[in-house]
Amino acid sequence: MVSFFTDISSELIAAVLPAFLFVTLGTSPEIIGTIEGAAESLTSFLKLASGVAADRTGNRKQLTVAGYSLSNFVKPLMGLVSSWPQVLALRMGDRIGKGIRTPPRDAMIADSTEECKMGAAFGVHRTLDQLGAVVGPLLAFALLAPLGFGPGSIAVAILVILVKEPKRRECATKVTLKGAKRIMDRAFSMYIGSAALYAVAAISYSFILLKGIEMGLPAEYTALIYAGIQACHVASGYPAGVISDRVGRIRAVQIGYALLFASFLTMAVAPSVQIFILGAMLFGLHQGVVETSQRAIIPSLVPGEYKGTAYGVYNTAIGIVTLPTNLAAGIIFGALGSAAAFGYGAAFSVAASVAMALTHRQMANRRSRD
Repeated sequence: MVSFFTDISSELIAAVLPAFLFVTLGTSPEIIGTIEGAAESLTSFLKLASGVAADRTGNRKQLTVAGYSLSNFVKPLMGLVSSWPQVLALRMGDRIGKGIRTPPRDAMIADSTEECKMGAAFGVHRTLDQLGAVVGPLLAFALLAPLGFGPGSIAVAILVILVKEPKRRECATKVTLKGAKRIMDRAFSMYIGSAALYAVAAISYSFILLKGIEMGLPAEYTALIYAGIQACHVASGYPAGVISDRVGRIRAVQIGYALLFASFLTMAVAPSVQIFILGAMLFGLHQGVVETSQRAIIPSLVPGEYKGTAYGVYNTAIGIVTLPTNLAAGIIFGALGSAAAFGYGAAFSVAASVAMALTHRQMANRRSRD
């Protein structure tokens, strides 16, 4: 429920932000890509330090509360902006909060869950998270005004009052950033490489909404497209977690990569708004599958006392590529058109799938040695 209310406030703003930047402020696709890439990269870099701090101190709930509180303080200020640098500053403030809270939150989920149900647990989290992401854009379409403070405050109150930190399965250790080296064996390194290639492929949703405007959709209707994407994300999140527990998380992730490829290919060649919308909905389905299954793989790759650090390494790898890939996508979108930008993403989704297959091989080799 914490993620549900937080995402209402987050996605209420995110649903209309690309149209606001592009139509109202006249911002170019290159700048929009830079804003999204810079914000998400900062998030990912902070996740490594946050993960290490969570493992070292054992105070995962305190870090989680701090991250949610910061984000929900910053978001209402978005209603006061009048230029894209102001948007960038507030987006980065919001993402700092996300960077602080995500690794300790994921480690708390992992500590609360049996290994055989790990995928389902992360699927439940993603489903509630994305339900908020559906409600938020619908509120944005209805109100078209900043309303970030109320739902976010409810989220923080639930976290502080109702959520109890689970007992750790391992004692807190003197974990440092050097500890990251202890988990970087061949299997984990290959997994991180695949996740980074996927992050290159999964360019910002902003380009999807810009494509809709390019095809003639009124700017205010992009909030409904965004809500549809998030609804598909919800629909696929929990089933993907359950399926990954049964058939293997690697296979589930590869299904998600295939959906991303199909989504980008569909939008690249879409001859009509209806086909474009189909491609956008496929993008939402892929998100539910990948985001649920990718995170659920990590506990099986690293020692338990390094789960927070491992989630930090994972997110940092994604952060390294997020800014350059969105900047590149923005340049391609502006210079060569939307079809070329989506083709760029589709090509890297194939590379990510190949790397994930190699990860599966390394995991099998590790098990045979053990």
